[in-house]
Amino acid sequence: MTALWLTPWRLRVYPRLLLAAMGLALLFALCTGSGARVVSGRLGGDFAEFYAAGRIVLAGQAERLYEPAAQRAAERDLMPEGSGDVFVPFAYPPQFALPYALLAALPYRPAFAAHLAVMAGLLFLAVRIACRDLPWAAPYTAAVFCAAVLFYPLLRALLGGQNTPLTLCLFAAAWSLERRGRMVAAGLCLAALCFKPQLGLGLLALYALAGRTRMTLTACLGLAALLAGNTAVFGPSWPAAWLGYADWVVRTSLGMEGEMAVSFPGAARHLLAAWPRAGLAAGLVAACAVLACLGATFWRRRGRSLDLPCLGLAAAGLLLAAPHAYFYDAGLLVFPALALLDARLPHAASLVCGLWLAGLAQIFAPHLGLSPLFPAALALFGLCLALVAAPHRVRP
Repeated sequence: MTALWLTPWRLRVYPRLLLAAMGLALLFALCTGSGARVVSGRLGGDFAEFYAAGRIVLAGQAERLYEPAAQRAAERDLMPEGSGDVFVPFAYPPQFALPYALLAALPYRPAFAAHLAVMAGLLFLAVRIACRDLPWAAPYTAAVFCAAVLFYPLLRALLGGQNTPLTLCLFAAAWSLERRGRMVAAGLCLAALCFKPQLGLGLLALYALAGRTRMTLTACLGLAALLAGNTAVFGPSWPAAWLGYADWVVRTSLGMEGEMAVSFPGAARHLLAAWPRAGLAAGLVAACAVLACLGATFWRRRGRSLDLPCLGLAAAGLLLAAPHAYFYDAGLLVFPALALLDARLPHAASLVCGLWLAGLAQIFAPHLGLSPLFPAALALFGLCLALVAAPHRVRP
């Protein structure tokens, strides 16, 4: 019955109509108001932290980027009334504040609208890259993009001012460029991905284990250039300031928002909050086991192609092993979902629908006590591991 209703014409036209309607509704919301405050609180969610970081850099105070007082002052007019000294901490590497200095030159609402447009474009590009070599998906890129936008972690990332679409785009670009032999460009994508070190450095290590020497050397040179640029702009003390501040943010946020964690270290520390040492140990052991599986798998792929299941495996595994990963980072699970559909596993469509429902169930995570996306990521990791280890089981 579903196959009869989902005709090629409907798969091409209906997603475009839905996306257009969502775009018009969002445009109306952006045009009816001013500043960062809305009835529900703060427009753009976490975008305030990036906008404030851009303000600090634009004001010529780059060396104060990781001072809580400076960040609090830069966000004061972006917080809802009555929030007191609450602020959203910016704990990314300093180079990530530089593009937001351009946005900080705009009023808050136009800056958020520009950020949203760029992130939506990057998400579409990531989907286009991943679907390009999939005969069943390439004609319906708009439908896949619509499904990705409606996946709750990505929807929240877009509306909440987060950067998950950028992560997806760099993941997909590095994978696609490597498969096409463009190792220098792929390495530069890896270097750029290190704005999230827990993901960028992990993917770089996996490609090194897979024998992509030229790609990883280019990535290391790109990282060296970024480090030199950071030192020139933010001063020689930025590594200590950033690492200390990021450690404080991770420890503090997990203590308050543990039900948002989708990685082993975060979930274990949340579930075993009464036994902090046991939670830390359990999370580290599980993360090391995931990394060992990833490393062994990519080592065995030396001299062989890294196909879509490998990308899905890397995305799910690095998400599970990350010291800090929240539910909006689970947008990376789009890649293992596409790998399952492409492999035509039994009940693959049902499994992907289950992932979509797990994303929606994140709304109830405070009541569940755990992000439902954590077991979903674990299940997808296991399925992609089976796909990579036994490709002969996949139907053409």
